[in-house]
Order: sequence, then C-alpha cells, then structure tokens
Amino acid sequence: MKIIFISLPSPFAEEPAMNPPLGICFISSYLKKKGFSDISLIDYSLYKEYDYHNEKTYLEKLPLDGDVYGIYCITPQYKWLYDISHYIKNNNDHARVISGGPHSTNCPEDCLIDCEVDVAVCGEGEEAMEKILNNVPLEKISGAAYLKNGLVTNNTKAFIKNLDDFPLPDRDIIDLNLYKREIQGEKAAHIVTLRGCPFNCSFCDRYSVGKNTRFRSISKVIEEVDLLRTKYGINSFVIYDDIFTLNKKRVFELCDLFKERETKWRCWSRTTTITEDMLTYMKESGLTSITFGVESGDDTVLKKSNKGSTHEQNRTALLLSKKVGVPVRCSLMYGLPGENMDSIKNTISLVEETQPEEWNLAILAPIPGSDIWNNPKKYGVSFDKIWLKEQYYLPCNRFADSGVGNIWIEIDSMNKTELYENLKYFITELNRICPRKKIQDTIQAININELNPDYMIGS
Repeated sequence: MKIIFISLPSPFAEEPAMNPPLGICFISSYLKKKGFSDISLIDYSLYKEYDYHNEKTYLEKLPLDGDVYGIYCITPQYKWLYDISHYIKNNNDHARVISGGPHSTNCPEDCLIDCEVDVAVCGEGEEAMEKILNNVPLEKISGAAYLKNGLVTNNTKAFIKNLDDFPLPDRDIIDLNLYKREIQGEKAAHIVTLRGCPFNCSFCDRYSVGKNTRFRSISKVIEEVDLLRTKYGINSFVIYDDIFTLNKKRVFELCDLFKERETKWRCWSRTTTITEDMLTYMKESGLTSITFGVESGDDTVLKKSNKGSTHEQNRTALLLSKKVGVPVRCSLMYGLPGENMDSIKNTISLVEETQPEEWNLAILAPIPGSDIWNNPKKYGVSFDKIWLKEQYYLPCNRFADSGVGNIWIEIDSMNKTELYENLKYFITELNRICPRKKIQDTIQAININELNPDYMIGS
C-alpha cells in the first residue's frame, strides 16, 4: 500500500517553511510501527515558486500513483484541500482520500461533501488512520466521520489517553535541512511535550486539541531531544505546547535535563501559570524567550472572552519576565467581545508600562470549533458563515497583507467605522510607545496601509 501524506500550502504565512508537519510525522511513525512501510510526504510549504492563490500548477507536484492520501488541513488552508482532493479523485480512480486536522475535526461535512474525501478524521489521527488502512469498519472507528446515505455519520472525536504509546515522530520522511527554524542563529527543531488545553478562551478552537491535557513522559521527551541532538546535530528547540508551564514540577524536571545538555529553547505560556522562580529556573536552563497570550489589557474584554486572566496577572507576568531577563513576545488580539476605545487604551497602557521586547497583533477571526463561532450572539459578535465558506475560509487567517488580518466581523461595542479607525489608532500607538525588536526567527510585518475597509462584512 502506497501512502502519501500532504501538508497543504500556507501562502498566508510570513515564512511558511519554518517547521515540518509534526502531526504527520507522528502518524507516519505509528503506521510504520504497525507494518506500513511505503510512506512519503509532499510538503507544499517548501515550494515557494507556485502562485497558490491564482494558479493550480502546484497540483502537478502530486504523484498520482498513491493508494491512500492523507491530508492535514487547518481552516485557512481549506481552498487547497478542496482543490487537491478533487484533483486526486479526478486522476486516480482507486485512491482513498483521508482528511485530518482542525478543519476536518470541526467541519467534517465540508471535507466529506464538498471536498469529496472518503473519511474525515476528527481529533487525533494515529489510531484512527491505522484502523482505516486496515479496513476496520468505519462505524467502529472512533474519530472516523463518513457519509452514509448522504449524511455525515459517526462524527465522534478521537483522543489518545497515553501519548507514550506512540513512537517518536518520523522525521525520516522529511529533510530537516530544508526548514528554517532557528534560535539565536542555530538550527532548531520543534517538539511537543503535551496535548490538550484545559482553558476555555472563546476565540480558540479547543475541541480539535482536546480539553483534557495529556503529558508525554519526561523520559520520552528527552529521548526525542537526544535523538535530535545525536542524529541531526540539533540542540535548540521550540516547544510547541499550547501551554508548556501547566505543571510546575514537570517544568523544573525538564529544565534540569535541558541544562545538562546546554540546550537553547523557547516556549508558549499563560501569564497565569508562571512564577518568578519558574522563570528564573527556565532561563538558567537555556530559555531564550517566551511567548505569552496576553490578548488584552482590559479586564472587561478578558472576562467576556473567557480568557481566565486579568490585567494585573498579565502585568505581573510581563514585569517578572523583564526582572528575570527573559525576552517576551506578547500576543495581542483586537476586536474581542467588549472592545472599545477604553479597552484599547488599557491595552496600550499595559504594553507601555511592561515594554515587552516584541508584540504581535491579530484581528479577531472566529474559527470553527471556537465558542465565538458556535455562539456569536452570546458574545455580541456577528459575521457571515456562508460568505466565509464561499471564500474557502481564506479570511480566517490572522495575517493577510496587513500582517494583522482583515476585519470581517462586527461587534456590538463599536460600529464598523470605529472598528476600522480604532484599529489604525491602536497599531500607531503601539508602534510609538513600544517599538518592537526581533527576538525570534520571525517577526510579524505590520502594514497599516494594507488594511482594507472595503473588505469588511457588509461593505
């Protein structure tokens, strides 16, 4: 059986070829453990020569002799899932097409009906994929959604309880030298030490990652670190956990092992899960920078967004990082429920006082699976889901030409003109009071002149 995995184009990313598709690498290693050997990967992030928005010549890159095609899709990539699935179906009569990833999990009907995939995997894909390939009846596979009499059937979500049941991700199906991730000028790899997130941020798709956090054992994480060091000569790591700092004892144990290896690393965290002694220990073990999802400096906005943090908690974590000497990337979001000029000024004040080394900004873009997507009226947000699908969900990316996305929502607390004009003010003031430094290997390029008021819903 010839299995071909496809990592879809990401032309909206500043630098798409930063990381190999780690989720596919995990599935590949599990399939190889189960006896499947003919596995390959087409990663479109590596091919910048194609005009993915306007042409379909990139389809010629696809081999058409596969028996099974596995395609991972986040929502802004839906256009290319649609094109590639139809291309395979039109040119390979016997092939099975299986979709996975967040969009498959949250919108299996899009994948099954419109893209005509055979199975849409909902949730984590290792076990579901292996059972599909071994022809287990689909109705007996957790996470396998399929069409029966034109209706989506068995739309359950598969989540793995024990992550140590799986072998290390298969990086042999890729050439790590082709990827650009670095830390302080040294080649880096990205790893995950856990899956899931216990928090309930209204703008986040928590359903595709799972609400129950599951940790890989420390020995398994270090086994992967040591393999990357010895086999690939890589000793710098980006930890891609949603929140690496959930378990303080575990963080300290991993830090001891990182320090022994003189490892450089960085991670994502929440301001509510960090302490001064933890930051100090992390820095001493090689932490080069940390990213906090701050989102807003306004308590009303944070509360209405179910962020589970406060202005003071955000302030404390940012100032602690500065005290300890850990550079911070501060992630902000504009247009959250309750946003107005007062909340904007509160966020500006927070950034001005704490002076993070870098901040980035994204306009609220509700995505399938988030509570704002499912219940927009509850949050005072409105948008047109039919229009979004007609656009192949491309507006759901948080970059666009402006670097902050586009405004295609309406919120109760500001009219459309205010939403646009206040955003320009927000960006201008942030640039004035806290000029950004480049502390990581990518930095969000923001171009106010590319903000397009005609792009707003209803214009």
